Amino acid sequence: MAYCIRCGNKVEDGSRFCPKCGAEIPDQTEEKTENCQQSGTQDYTYEQDYDRQPDNGQVVYKDNTYEQPQEEYFPQEEVQKNKGMGVLSYLGILVLIPLLAGNKQSAYVKQHINQGLSLFILSAIVDLLDGETVLGMHSFINFGNTFLSEILDIAGFALFIIAIMGIVSACKGTKKELPLVGKVKILK
Repeated sequence: MAYCIRCGNKVEDGSRFCPKCGAEIPDQTEEKTENCQQSGTQDYTYEQDYDRQPDNGQVVYKDNTYEQPQEEYFPQEEVQKNKGMGVLSYLGILVLIPLLAGNKQSAYVKQHINQGLSLFILSAIVDLLDGETVLGMHSFINFGNTFLSEILDIAGFALFIIAIMGIVSACKGTKKELPLVGKVKILK
């Protein structure tokens, strides 16, 4: 696709005049080949980047995209074998099942138990501060409908979202650590 040199309007390839302003459109193919022959380089568009191969000088075109780091995964057999324990780690008090009966030799299970147990402890603390009953313990702290109570509700919701992220991570088998609880290592 060419552009008019006077008004900038898009012009069909091969058109001699701009349909908007009537300016003459120079022939793009002749200019490109003349410029390339004079400078000794090959032409490429701004949407592409290129690398010269050192052995033969051939130009290789590639898209100009940003590369994101690849996610690391646990071995697929380990994930399939222990996926249930990984998911249970993020379901509140059920974290005790993988903690007591899980395969503690598995790096996959250890990571999810550590994150799930840390998340459970944080959730229990937030609930107790918010005046809720946790595991039969009633909190004597009650903020009522104050601003601090609203902040604790938001913190509880954030921990719920992190638990969902943990379940997704356990199902996919990624080694990605969760925010807030990923660095905590209760099981060594």
